Amino acid sequence: MGYPPLVSKPPLPVIKAFLVCDKVIQDAQSGKKSLIGLFHEIKGSTFPTVHPELWIYANLTDARGHYVFEIRFVNLTDDGRIVGNSQPSPITIPGPLQTTELSAQLRHVALPGPGTYEFQLIANGELAATKDIRVGRVPSPAPPAPPAPPGTEAIGDEAPEELEDED
Repeated sequence: MGYPPLVSKPPLPVIKAFLVCDKVIQDAQSGKKSLIGLFHEIKGSTFPTVHPELWIYANLTDARGHYVFEIRFVNLTDDGRIVGNSQPSPITIPGPLQTTELSAQLRHVALPGPGTYEFQLIANGELAATKDIRVGRVPSPAPPAPPAPPGTEAIGDEAPEELEDED
């Protein structure tokens, strides 16, 4: 009776950076990536709301093999409920000395309410990195002051007197 072949699972990558930003731009000539508008807080005026677009960027190393990634968006304020997820294209990494970059655009990110949320980077079914995001409410503007009753003037409402030049 033979034994099943040993299948080694690729090692969990070491995540050097896991960031959230407005946009990731890759230069066509150099291949360099620029991260525009890094942030750690989102504000909304009403809830539930939807954030139109954001990007996730990860820089990883010490990996070798084929990786299937998943990005989860979890509401930590609401018992860790997953409110969104995305699956970037799988990546094959030839060796642990190579630094690999992963970026993914997320559209229409649902925000059920204010609180603490977390982006989770899952590599081959294992949690590799997390990034917390605070979601808050935009303060309501103060109501305008009521108009002054007729016949009363506030200090400073009078027209200034004109000065004459003395020659």
